[in-house]
Amino acid sequence: MTASKLQDSDVMEFETDRYFAKYRRTKSRDVGEIVIVSKSAGRHRATHNSYNVIDSDGRVLETRQIDFVAAKMIFGQFQSYGETEAFNVPIERFQSFNSVSNKVPKRAKEIRPESIIHKTTTKEKSYTATGDKLDYHWPVFKKYKDTGFGSIIRATLTNHQVCSSACQYCSTIARNKKDSISLAEAQKFVQTLYFDQAEFNKNNFAKYNDQYRELTGTDIRLRGLILSGGGQPNLWPYFSDFVDWLSDFDIDLGLITNGFPKHVPEETYSKFDWVRISITPDDASPFYPSGRFDKQYIPTTLINAPSVTVGYSYVHGPWTKQSVFDRISQAIDDNGFDYARLLTDCNLTRNSQLLAHENLANILKEKGLVDDKGEPTGKLFHQLKYHGTETEADSLWSDGQCFLQTYNVFWDTTGHEENGYSYCYPCDSVTVLAEEQTDESINVSERRFVPSKWGTYKNTEVENLFKGRVRPFFDPREICSSCLFMKNNARVKSLVDKEIDSAALSSENREQIVHINFP
Repeated sequence: MTASKLQDSDVMEFETDRYFAKYRRTKSRDVGEIVIVSKSAGRHRATHNSYNVIDSDGRVLETRQIDFVAAKMIFGQFQSYGETEAFNVPIERFQSFNSVSNKVPKRAKEIRPESIIHKTTTKEKSYTATGDKLDYHWPVFKKYKDTGFGSIIRATLTNHQVCSSACQYCSTIARNKKDSISLAEAQKFVQTLYFDQAEFNKNNFAKYNDQYRELTGTDIRLRGLILSGGGQPNLWPYFSDFVDWLSDFDIDLGLITNGFPKHVPEETYSKFDWVRISITPDDASPFYPSGRFDKQYIPTTLINAPSVTVGYSYVHGPWTKQSVFDRISQAIDDNGFDYARLLTDCNLTRNSQLLAHENLANILKEKGLVDDKGEPTGKLFHQLKYHGTETEADSLWSDGQCFLQTYNVFWDTTGHEENGYSYCYPCDSVTVLAEEQTDESINVSERRFVPSKWGTYKNTEVENLFKGRVRPFFDPREICSSCLFMKNNARVKSLVDKEIDSAALSSENREQIVHINFP
């Protein structure tokens, strides 16, 4: 069938081993869209109505609305490129589509991160995990070097897997809505990392514990806790009770959410050190009035809040309308927020991700939101976050050990409904690892947590993360060579080999990085 014979009124379906995909023309808005539904128990979905036309170098020429012709081209790329990269359509494929060739064009030439307009700022170091904050916890890495034991100073909990949005770039689209934990389980997890870990270090590693106490004023234990996952952790039934309970601990609290259910008391949010609001594409969230993120309900305790750092996070992609950057800037001013982090879809492979970063950087420069060197001119900053390479992986992990395990834990609830327990992971980004293969195909991201692949201990065994020597549960060189946290791993490796001058980290001398308990 040639392109001229394809009609927008047509419906087309496609299926992979993990997804159902359907093109349709909506009656309400009279636009074409592709709906991707996970085959997992949760049946989470993502709705796409735009795609990129890219040149031979992989750079975005234009963003177009999806019609039946485009859907056929996109579906033709699913097997080779996966459900994320498939929405980048090469111009030669676009121009020659009448030939109905399903041959997938060769991907773009490699782009180097240094070629992208970007300046790493104090805000990026403070409000994201770049590895720079690890220096302020150096005794735990000295302890690891001398003894082989880790120290879990940062943790993230998902608590449940419920979200009302349908974001195109969702990192856990294959999750199960029924995977949730009880309040008692969440409390036990925190108590173990807080009380039990502190006692263990005082009794068994007094030397390093004393050094850490001199540096930070506290024992080696959990310092920072983030409630995240599923898009809306505040939809978890015990959210307010858990936060109230946590507020009695000397733990810095962070929250990542894309919305605020009105049944949660507004005072609950004042107990966080920071709150990051994820801005979904306008048509992905049912709770955006008139499809506008800047019209959503914001608790009054977060508006012009001096004691809580509040910021936005926005993922740039084919769904982006350039007016969104102006709306983000205005919303920051209207609400008295502190920042907005801008980044790209982490489900993309390294090169496509870097090209998306280049596109984002150029847009920000054209709009005057950054200068010629990438220095932000306002409160919006660009986080240049991208995948690593096999060469970096082989050099960094010569012993096959992920270094994030030495200080960080991410507890995801996947499998909890079926098993009564779930697993801990070294980080939250294993779900978005994607790699280009030598045959021009792509090893696509899992978009779910797979315990047999990346899991460490069960949540009921979390004490083993600090009571036993750090050991590899998997070889990151084999399954994490596209790691998004290469810099963090490299920073740990360097800290293991040197001792930081504590005086240089004093508030008078150090760069004014904040939220150091979320390294």
